[in-house]
Amino acid sequence: MSMNLKKIFFNIQNKCFEITNDGVLKSPCKWWQHIYIIYNWTIYEQFLFVMNFIVTSIFFILSFIEPYKFAGGDTLAKCYIIAVVSLVGNVSNIMSIILSSKKRISTFAWGIVACATLGTTSFLSKAIGTSIVYVIIQLPMQFVGFHTWRRNSVNKVQVTPRRMSWWWIILTIMIIALATTGFYYLEQMDVFQKFWNGGNTNNNQIMVVCDSLTFVLGTTAMFMMIFAIREQWLLWIILDIAIIVTFSVHTNPQMIAMSATALLDAFYGVWNWWRKVENKEYE
Repeated sequence: MSMNLKKIFFNIQNKCFEITNDGVLKSPCKWWQHIYIIYNWTIYEQFLFVMNFIVTSIFFILSFIEPYKFAGGDTLAKCYIIAVVSLVGNVSNIMSIILSSKKRISTFAWGIVACATLGTTSFLSKAIGTSIVYVIIQLPMQFVGFHTWRRNSVNKVQVTPRRMSWWWIILTIMIIALATTGFYYLEQMDVFQKFWNGGNTNNNQIMVVCDSLTFVLGTTAMFMMIFAIREQWLLWIILDIAIIVTFSVHTNPQMIAMSATALLDAFYGVWNWWRKVENKEYE
């Protein structure tokens, strides 16, 4: 039985993709055939996806059992909508994250769905600032990233990584430090806090620091991702740690699980992007 399944998957893979000896993915087929490639992932990548999907599904079920506790909406209808949209958003987000670590252009197809759904969830949960980040900043970047990666790709499927020079690294660190400091002091203003948190005032200094860091690093890392810069993964690692701290204070286990999966994948992204560049496979 297992041999028959392997044969079926092998035939499907041969029809959709041609894998060369150096591991580069060639594809003469339609764009939508790049989306369902989980069967061609490594065991580690499949583990990350399955782990995230199981945890997300558990909290999706709990959101219907105890909606106000696990969904976070102020009405029952909003709780159910948040539960459904969050499930779609979390699954599409982890797909996008894993595909980006594999340097696949299809990451942006999943990224569009993730930004739209997670932005909707944030808005319904009255996290206005987070919804703005997803919808106004990150969603348009998905289209720009798709165009840029295709132009910089090996085969219209897989992007070529780029290195940052030392002076660009120093400049980026300075910009992140200044922007984070500025955003931190901006968050101290009651008017801004009420707008950013949907009417709530946040007096927790750890939360304010993590929120400032999350906004600045998320925007910077997204710009670096558009240009396929490998140092982006160092920023994603710091960002995911900040998000885990944030939602540990908020006690949101679903977001903690998603961020923990993203953190594991960020370490994998560092290894994968550095390894390929150092081996001169895509230069």
